[in-house]
Amino acid sequence: MKSATEFIAWEPRPFKQPPTSGKKRGGYEGASLICPRCAEDARFINRREKSVQTLMGPIELRRPYYHCAGCHRGTVPWDRTLGLNERRFTRAAQELVALVGTLVSFPKGSDETLRKLSGLRVSESTVQRTTEDAGARLRRLWEDRQTLGTSESWDWQRDAQGRTCGYVSVDAIGVHQQGPGGCKAEGRMAYVAKLYSPPLDEQTARPPDQVRYLAGLHPLDSLGLRLRGQAAQVGWDETEQQIALSDGGAGLEDFFRVNFPRAVCIIDFWHVKEYLVELASVWFGADETARKKWLDEQCHRLKHEGGTAVLAELESLDVRRRSAAVREAHRVTTQYFRNHVHRMDYPTYRKAGWQIGSGPVEAACKTVVAERLKCSGMRWGVDGADSVCHLRALWLSEPDQWAAFWRDHPN
Repeated sequence: MKSATEFIAWEPRPFKQPPTSGKKRGGYEGASLICPRCAEDARFINRREKSVQTLMGPIELRRPYYHCAGCHRGTVPWDRTLGLNERRFTRAAQELVALVGTLVSFPKGSDETLRKLSGLRVSESTVQRTTEDAGARLRRLWEDRQTLGTSESWDWQRDAQGRTCGYVSVDAIGVHQQGPGGCKAEGRMAYVAKLYSPPLDEQTARPPDQVRYLAGLHPLDSLGLRLRGQAAQVGWDETEQQIALSDGGAGLEDFFRVNFPRAVCIIDFWHVKEYLVELASVWFGADETARKKWLDEQCHRLKHEGGTAVLAELESLDVRRRSAAVREAHRVTTQYFRNHVHRMDYPTYRKAGWQIGSGPVEAACKTVVAERLKCSGMRWGVDGADSVCHLRALWLSEPDQWAAFWRDHPN
């Protein structure tokens, strides 16, 4: 995991637009140019034709071709300027194919969605490769610590004391994997991060697109710098109050302490309640009335008095004459409260008007990952799942993010 000094010194670098030299001259760069591979002199040879698939149908391009005497390889600068890929799609066609692969299964995207949207007829494997190529390009961009779009501070929520508040939350979700040759493989965990500014209450109108997602099969510690870059771009460091919500998963509190040291860490109220539910079930057995009464009392105490009061109640219970199952449930619940009570000051959180549930990021796990990667029978390779996670997170973030990713070419 990165140390605090490493991330504090880092500043996001804006996404640099590629050069458009020669755009007005059909890609002609002169009698020679510097070879992009070996930096030797590459001479103009002739213009060569290439069939290209656009959203309007196929077209023929005649592009200047240069050959390098140093590495004995050719280069076509106009192809790079237009962003043509090896499948001969224009950037606009790539975007549409990748978007379809991001939203629906590759077979459905090929057989149905693309044809209805644009009339494009491409194979399932082409949809898959185009989508995964775009996701890999996005992953490299994040790894290079670049950002998309302009830096502009959000209209952050204000809490009950009038302080601007920013929220960050991280959760993990399993993704089924498939090994070589269709063999069974162990599943992988995809981390989903959400940076957002929610409404103070249901009647307070907020811009609906003040949200950034990051998702992928990367290790948790590598997520920190990427998430810090997103936060810095939307004015996180200028907020007066920062709040980190999680379900108490392993390593998440340390993650927030390192990457968001100013944030108040809150453990999800409903996950805490689940421990009380489990204990009440074994403690009272078939006595439903007593179970419900005790559980309601403890949840009310948790919300209005905090975790310390509930922990005192748990420690006062006499388990010496109880069954082994009851004693174990009591031990687990009590230990859980001891470990996390410093994040259970719910009366203070509620008085300030802060959220106390990690529902937003749990919903993000469903919309970003599960709705696309966990459909019936789906199995993924690591690279493919990672690529689609990156693209779905980008698509569901505020609109300028997806647009900026595809804005780097004239077509």
